[in-house]
Order: sequence, then C-alpha cells, then structure tokens
Amino acid sequence: MADLKIKKGLNINLPGEAAKKLLNIPTPEIVSVKPPDFPGLIPRLLVKEGDEVLAGTNLFYDKNNEAIKFCSPVSGEVAEIKRGEKRKILEIKILADKEIKYISFQKANPENLTRQEITALLLNSGIWPFIRQRPFGIIANPGENPKSIFISAFDSNPLAPD
Repeated sequence: MADLKIKKGLNINLPGEAAKKLLNIPTPEIVSVKPPDFPGLIPRLLVKEGDEVLAGTNLFYDKNNEAIKFCSPVSGEVAEIKRGEKRKILEIKILADKEIKYISFQKANPENLTRQEITALLLNSGIWPFIRQRPFGIIANPGENPKSIFISAFDSNPLAPD
C-alpha cells in the first residue's frame, strides 16, 4: 500500500459524498472511560468494581483540582478498573443497562445564574472536563477567568457529518 503525503491541510478531494442519514444504534454493552485521554490529569477514584452507577454519577476526580469531576456516561455496574504501571488508572469499564437511568441536575435559566453557579453546575455534572484551555489543550481551570473564549461548533474534518 502506498503512503499518502498531504501538504496543504485536511481538504482531501475525495469523489462522492457521505450519505445524509441518521441511524439508531443500540447502546453498547460495555462502555469505557479512559483518564489518559485527558492530558495532565491524575485521577482519584470515587467508585470500585461492582458498584452500581447512574449516568451522571461521579467516577473519579482530578488530584490537582478536586472540583473537576468525571461522570459515568451510562448507568450500570462498574465491571473492571484497569491499571497500568505504578497502579496508574488506565480505564474504567462499565456494563451498561439496557435502559439508561440518569441523575437529574438543577434546571435553570443561565441568564438568572451567576458565574459561580454556572461553573458549579458544569463541574458537578461532569461537563467541565470538556472545556479546554489553550495552548496545550488541558482542562480549563475553573478558578481563572479566561481572556477570551473560542467556541467551535463545526467539524471541518473530511467527510464529517453536517
């Protein structure tokens, strides 16, 4: 197989177009959460093997900032906690339920909340870890005010869905 060398970005001229249809896919039987996917994170576990969790249950937090929590994407049983060298947490596997049960969080209008209330809600619900701080792509520090905010709502990769 020949190697492809791309010199001018990701705009690859491929013939055809991706089909514009949505498919209903079943919930996977096993779902994994991998702390190494988050650079600079030192995870501390809040669950152990055999624990029952709901979608939104805290699985672990960052050792350097205990306010940053990571939640379960599905409900089910914690099947396995895979560790690497020096007992580093590599993966948390969850056996998913057929019907996902969720933890409910406070519903509010963002216009009526203060910055601290919005930040607390994002931290407790497990959404905060997906807010990145540039230039290194690490999890943003909730205690700092950003100089600017960049929101990317469009995937520019080739054959990305609309």
